[in-house]
Order: sequence, then C-alpha cells, then structure tokens
Amino acid sequence: MTKDELTIRLGASMGAKMVKVISDIAGTRNLYQVSDDGFTVKDVIDLTFHPRKELAFRAAWLLEHIFFNYYCLGDHLEDFLSRFAAQKHPGPMRHYGKILAFTTSKQAKGLHPGQLEKIDFEPFIGLMFDWLIDEKVLVATKVHAMQALANLAPRYPWIKDELLETIAHLEDLESVAFFGRAKQVKKQLKKIKSENNDH
Repeated sequence: MTKDELTIRLGASMGAKMVKVISDIAGTRNLYQVSDDGFTVKDVIDLTFHPRKELAFRAAWLLEHIFFNYYCLGDHLEDFLSRFAAQKHPGPMRHYGKILAFTTSKQAKGLHPGQLEKIDFEPFIGLMFDWLIDEKVLVATKVHAMQALANLAPRYPWIKDELLETIAHLEDLESVAFFGRAKQVKKQLKKIKSENNDH
C-alpha cells in the first residue's frame, strides 16, 4: 500500500478492524524493510496534518495503533515529537496526547535504552498545561495531557504542585470522565511525594 493508496483509504470511514489491518500492513511490510515501496510511519505522521479533519483523525488513530502494537516508537520518536506542537486538529490532538502519555509511562514499549533521558520535555510540559486549561480542547485530550504530565513529574518535580492546582481548578468545570482520571493522577502524584520523602 503506497502513501497515495493509504490516503485514499483513510479518506473513507473505517472501524477498529480496518485500522488493525492497515497497521498490520505497516508492521509486517515496511517498518522493518528499508527497500519497501509502501507507506512509512513518517507518511502516517504527515497525514495526521491533512487538511481533511476526518482523514487526519484516522491517520492519528492509525499512528497510535502502530506505535502501541509494533513497538517501533523509539525509531520514530524524534520525528513524532518534532511535529507535536504543530498539531492543531482536535481529533489528532487526542491521539498525540495519548501517544505522549504512553511514551512517558512505565508501560512504554519500543523505546531505545536511555532515549527518553536525552529528550528535553520542558516544551511539551508547557504545551500540556496549555491543553489542560484551553476550553476548546476536548476532554479526552485533556485527560491524556494530564496523564503525561503526571508521568513526567518524577523527572520534573515542579510539575506536581502545578498539576494539582490545575486539577483542583478544573474539577468543577470538566466532565465526569476528567474527574475519574484526575482521581487516578492525584494518587499517582501522592505516591511520587511519598517516594521522595523516603529518600
């Protein structure tokens, strides 16, 4: 499947099964074969910026599926992060936030040894806080932004108090879905505090 063929396919409605089929094509054909003439992960990232919002959303959904299931995140992390701040489509923003939360979590797979330690996450931290307080950002996106921030708190200790204050401000304004994740995040932050106090 070439990039043009992928673009056409993403232009039509699709369900989770089709996303899996296409990510399987990527995983088995060209994530590990340099000479493959099919689409690349970079092509998928490019398509998350397509002017057609539905197509961009499906591309971001596909990108998430590839990263989560083929453990190739480390090979494409720099490219993904270099485009992160430019993502303004609400649909893809949700998946970008989810990928960042996954990347910074203990469950992350496919990263290279020591890869995260070399990355300056400060610009992304500011952006995640911006997403949290922006009324136009979808609640699902805010949830992933909040989780990514919590994941980064052990490395950037100042995040903890800022995030707790932001959560306290937003809990009365956001939905039940936000409140549920906020409860988990507060427990995670509390654990970080107790771990720090033990040392």
